[in-house]
Amino acid sequence: MRFALSLLSFRPGRIGGAETYLRQLVAHLPEVVTGDELSVVLDRDGAASLETPGFVRVVVEQGNTATVLQRSAEALTLYRARRIERLFAELAPDAALFPQQSIFPKNVRCPAVLTVVDVQHLLLPRNVSLPDRAFRAGAYRRSLRRADRIIAISEFTKGTVVDRCRVPEGKVVVVPFGLASRPHAPVEPWNRRRRPYLHYPAATYPHKNHLTLLGSLAELKRRGELGFELVLTGQRTAHWRRVARAIVELGLEADVVHLGFLSVPELYRVFAGAHTVVLPTLFEGFGLPVLEGVGYGKRVITSRLAVFDEVGVPRRNQIDFSDPDQLLAALRLEEPTVLENRPWTWSETAAATLDVLRDVARLATR
Repeated sequence: MRFALSLLSFRPGRIGGAETYLRQLVAHLPEVVTGDELSVVLDRDGAASLETPGFVRVVVEQGNTATVLQRSAEALTLYRARRIERLFAELAPDAALFPQQSIFPKNVRCPAVLTVVDVQHLLLPRNVSLPDRAFRAGAYRRSLRRADRIIAISEFTKGTVVDRCRVPEGKVVVVPFGLASRPHAPVEPWNRRRRPYLHYPAATYPHKNHLTLLGSLAELKRRGELGFELVLTGQRTAHWRRVARAIVELGLEADVVHLGFLSVPELYRVFAGAHTVVLPTLFEGFGLPVLEGVGYGKRVITSRLAVFDEVGVPRRNQIDFSDPDQLLAALRLEEPTVLENRPWTWSETAAATLDVLRDVARLATR
């Protein structure tokens, strides 16, 4: 069979944990394929940023900006990206995977599998900008209806899609993220701080809850109990200005550093050098940094979310980050954190994804 992977929405440094997911799919799908042909569809910028061994590369001759504009136009108007429609028609895959929430182009004719990471805009609309909500209302809703099968990255996400989007339960398959493995070569830990550090890998969106974490760290510092520094990584969004002001106002300039978006090797180094990985987030579709922290043998402390129960974070490692005493007690737990549920490997994630594609292709044939 012939399967296509659409990475037309691939934007390195701008899509958070979804980038790890896409890179791992690209790395592991060729390992689990037996007798099938894999193609990957990228625009020019995406093709320059990603190696795809084991795939037939199909490159749309336009940059990322043009692709974003076309996706938005399709979501909000009657516009159709007909040139890319023709590209998929010529490629004629038995099934195509659209792993970033929306099917683009919207009138693609082949059987389609859609990965849903979250539908946060329905649960916590205040966390999503008005333009993004408008795009999601157009593109996400249509894509959920159009998809022949939907992959949800957690049972929590599946439940949300079924309950809030009125998608038949039998149409949704759960395929979790995999455990991030260590690099093959030894990693030199990043440690340029004077004290042990906590690592929070997250773009500075409001729901990532940086401000609450900073408030508790400031209180521990006031009490003389702050034995750690904080290293932040990830994209700096518009909300970063407010976070940066809070760091100054709370007197944490000497205790907090933001390294910005890092390449994968540099991010590995920050994980390797951290004392503890913290995730004070208020919403997650899965919580990939949990697996990344566990993969590096770190203590992991999270907020209290149902999805973290599903991943297997022990209850004693889930806290209310607005309470400095809970944070201090969690930092004194034994390390490393051991998950109560066995995480999938990325090879298992790739194999399960391929099984969904094959099922959809066989159904379409019949």
